[in-house]
Order: sequence, then C-alpha cells, then structure tokens
Amino acid sequence: MTGYHGKVIELVAIEKCNEKSYLHIKFFFEQQAELFWEIDSDTAEKLKTITEFDENHKYRLSLHTKFDAVNKQYTSFITRTYLDKSDRIYFDCSLHYKNNLESIKNTQSLNDLNRLKFISIDPLAMDDEKIKQKNRQNNLVVSKKYNLPLKLIMVAMIGVIFFILFGYSKNLNVKHKTIKKTITLNSEVETTKVNLENKKNIVTPITNLANDYSTQSSLPEIELNNLITFNIPKGYVSLTFDDGPSKYTVEIVDILKKYKVGGTFFFIGYNVKKHPNFVQYVHSNNYSIGSHSMNHVKMSNLSYAKQENEITQSSKAIEDITHEKVVLFRPPYEALNEQTKEIIYNYHDKMILWNRDPKDWKIRDPDKIYNYIRKTEASGSIILLHETQAVVDTLPKIIEHLQEQNLKIISLK
Repeated sequence: MTGYHGKVIELVAIEKCNEKSYLHIKFFFEQQAELFWEIDSDTAEKLKTITEFDENHKYRLSLHTKFDAVNKQYTSFITRTYLDKSDRIYFDCSLHYKNNLESIKNTQSLNDLNRLKFISIDPLAMDDEKIKQKNRQNNLVVSKKYNLPLKLIMVAMIGVIFFILFGYSKNLNVKHKTIKKTITLNSEVETTKVNLENKKNIVTPITNLANDYSTQSSLPEIELNNLITFNIPKGYVSLTFDDGPSKYTVEIVDILKKYKVGGTFFFIGYNVKKHPNFVQYVHSNNYSIGSHSMNHVKMSNLSYAKQENEITQSSKAIEDITHEKVVLFRPPYEALNEQTKEIIYNYHDKMILWNRDPKDWKIRDPDKIYNYIRKTEASGSIILLHETQAVVDTLPKIIEHLQEQNLKIISLK
C-alpha cells in the first residue's frame, strides 16, 4: 500500500483575536489536527467575501497559488461544496499568505507543522514563546501553566483527550476516507489498466449538461465533476485528440468548426512550447484544452515529485498562452497509479480517460478508423484519437456518422 502524500486543508471559520486574523482550519495529513493559522488581514477579508459558514457549505483551501503578471498579484482558490455540487472560487492573496502556504505544503509530518510560527492550536498562544515551545515539546498539547480563561482550558483539554482516545484509531484511515469520496483506489498499481477496463461501462455523473450551449460559443459542452471520467451519458459523444499541438491541429479545429461540434485536445507540454500559435488557435475557437504531461512519459514509472512536475509543467505551459486554468489531464498510455490520482485530487483537477479506442496511432488507415467507430456503440463514449493525417482524412465521415445517429458531439469541461 502506498503512503498518502497529499494534504487537505478544510477551512472551518475566519476569526479575529487580539486584532489579528486567523483561519480556523482542519488539517488532514497522516492524521487530523484542528488548528489556527495566522494570516494577513487583507487576505482574510478577501476570504470573508467569498465564504458563508453554515451546516450546508464546506470549504477546502487550495495548496497552490499563481502569480498574475499583469496585475502583479498572487491568486489562489477555495473549493466550495454544497450538497453534492462543488465549485472553485478564486481570491487575491498576499505574498505572506503564499509563503505560509508553501511552508505548510512542504511539511512532512504534524510535528513539522507544529514548528511553524504562524500555526497554533489556539490563537491566544501565538504571542507567547514559552507556549509555542511547550506546544513543540508536547505535539500540539496546550500547557496547563498558561493562564487561559477557564472555558478555553476546558475546551482545549476535552479536545486533547478526545484526540488521544479516539483520534489515532479513527484517523488511521483518514487518507483513504478523504480520497475515497471521489476516487476508487486500485490496490495493485501494475494492474491499473486491467482494473480500469472493468469500469469503462459505468456511466459517469455529469454536473451540467450544456443543452443551452456556452454564451461565448455555439459549441455544445458538458462539465464533468468526477475526479476520473471514462464515459459520458447516453446521447452524447466526445471526440478527443491526443499528442498535439502538431501540424494537424488547425485542420482538425477547422473540421470541427465546419460541423459546429465540440472537441477536446490533450496537449503535450513539449509540443506546446514548439507550437504556441496552434494552442492559441484552439483556445480562440473555444475548444477545450487539457494536459497530456510534459514529455509523454509513463506516469506510473515515476516518483510522486516527478509525476507532479510532469503535470504542473505541462499545465503551466498551456496556461501561459491561454491565461486560463488547465483542469483536464490525460495520462499517456493510460498508465497511472495511486500517486497520480493523489496529485490530480490535490490540484482539484479532473482525469479524462476513454472507453472507445480505434488505435488510430497504430493502424494509420482512415477507412479502418472510421469502420471501428461505425461498428461500435458510440452513444455515451469518449473516443480516443490522435493528431495524425489519417484522423484528419476520416474525421468528416466520423462526424457525419455520429450526427446521423442523432448524437450530440460535445467538448469536455
């Protein structure tokens, strides 16, 4: 069993104490800890405007920030969950917040977190060095010698007792419970592809069927909500194109435009840097763009850090051109493991696989590619294609066949 490399920060409340601002958080990493994070007042005010703390809403802080070079401003986002729906809300943050977030991200254990000066189990202890030292020695336990109000002492002691008696056994499986809400983890990394094959006929729930289409485009699209998607509802079909951008990208876009259908492109970061104009062409025509890794490598053969670099570097290369967040990711060769899933989960991204593969990259024959699609059940499918001359030659016939079946060809969002 692989270890849980991810960290989750749930935002419980935004509070003020002694004229200082604090984020009341639940931190999930190996175990769970309820903490207070001192932040600057400006960032706290930004967060207050986009949060509403009640029994229905849940908030998760992103572990990542991005610098807006135009506005010279750092930004991050929170994921808000309401009932069974989630959405992402961006906010401006300070360099101070960004640096503190990086420190949290780089911690290797709860003991490391305890050493951070801006973290405490109680905001009243933040200004007292003796209490901070005592916290470090006792692994986040408040010193009884500190002269706290009786009510706060009782609350802290009850919390510590509860954590000692129940926390350890209850939280041994936190790493699984946190992720399993969205992911079905496979126990055997090397048999991932076999396990995935068994899931390809399971219909993936969709949060938004865009029957009214986008206001910026007449292209039909659907918004996905699951962490991993193999297929879409019946009546819809998705044409996806891997390994670009290439000399065929513009031709593929023009064919899709001619038929007024959607399409989704998964770009390799290495090719993005060679053909930025083609990326811009796809984006300017409102087609979806996802990452296909930086160097088209087999992700399951890489360490956690190298997988993370493959995903983030490719996304950044695309984002530098489109100035929009890249959310979709497709692992090359369908090779993924637990670590790949954890990275996608931590970045709040979505992994797109497929359930129809004509192996166009191998046969390179337009007629055989078309015949595969003609003979298969296309409704509800995500079709895997590549940017090749054979696909360009047969794409009009494929689209016409799907339209004759009264299927709506959509972009994935």
